Amino acid sequence: MLLQLLLFLHSLHLGHSLNQEGLLLHRIKLTFDDPDNIFSNWKTRDANPCNWFGISCDSLTHSVTSIDLSSGNIAGPFPSDLCRLRNLNSIYLFNNSINSTLPKNISDCRRLKHLNLAQNLLTGTLPSSLSDLPHLKHLDLSGNNFSGEIPASFGKFRRLESISLVENLFSGEIPAVLGNISGLKQLNLSYNPFSPGRIPPELGNLTELEILWVTDCNLVGSIPDSLGRLKKLVDLDLALNNLNGVIPNSLTELVSVKQIELYNNSLTGELPAIGWSNMTALRFFDASMNELNGTIPDELCELPLESLNLYENQFEGELPESIVKSPNLYELKLFRNRLTGRVTERFGKKLAAVVG
Repeated sequence: MLLQLLLFLHSLHLGHSLNQEGLLLHRIKLTFDDPDNIFSNWKTRDANPCNWFGISCDSLTHSVTSIDLSSGNIAGPFPSDLCRLRNLNSIYLFNNSINSTLPKNISDCRRLKHLNLAQNLLTGTLPSSLSDLPHLKHLDLSGNNFSGEIPASFGKFRRLESISLVENLFSGEIPAVLGNISGLKQLNLSYNPFSPGRIPPELGNLTELEILWVTDCNLVGSIPDSLGRLKKLVDLDLALNNLNGVIPNSLTELVSVKQIELYNNSLTGELPAIGWSNMTALRFFDASMNELNGTIPDELCELPLESLNLYENQFEGELPESIVKSPNLYELKLFRNRLTGRVTERFGKKLAAVVG
């Protein structure tokens, strides 16, 4: 009888002991500054951490699968001990003050699928070991202070679908090896002080790509014809660079694209005369602030556009009458060109068109 009572009391004691993963998280908590007290319900008296703020677990095993402390106003270095949570597949620390560098042993997070450290204070170079994560699908490191070159090892990612490195301090050129990430759907490298370099033609190999943003990346040279192979591309942004040469006819082969941003470059020559009819999904086209000339193609104006910006170029002739038939057109900017004729009154009051 006494033995049974002792066993019962022992089981009660075990029931109120925090498991190993909980103890690990509790130690990690102590490495952060937490002025808003977001860790207030991380209690050692709990059996496991599954009901703690920001923690998600497997419903059967109670093993931690995700940690989300986004916008928690916490500060401190990236806690590499998180990688000891063997079933952890998601880390979201977006919009905090995570500082120092990203450790090389981030590759110990073997099951990681989602890593979002955007809008923090991380510095240093990117560890080449990131590409050793065999299951990583989504990587967002935008809005930090990472510097140096994008590692060549990034071409070895196996399952990566999206990568965002916006607004960092990367140097070097955009590496051609990114064209090896065959399953990539989103590539966002905008607003980085890269060395002057061309758009790698190898990016045309990314046939699953839906978003390509390389705004303000110090790009020079011409737009490669290979981008026309991106049949699933929805959004193309090459704005605010030093691209020159003509807009290649191959861009009219982007049958899924909805938005094309080419403004503020040094593009010359005429817009492609034909092929626009392939682009029935196109809604936003901006090639303003270039050195384009010739006439505005009728085929372009026949599309169901919502916004067409071609201002500050050298276009001549009259605006095609077909633009009037765009039922959803709300923005048309054509000023500072050499257009002739007058804008038809049939645009109605909803549309302010400036031709000059």
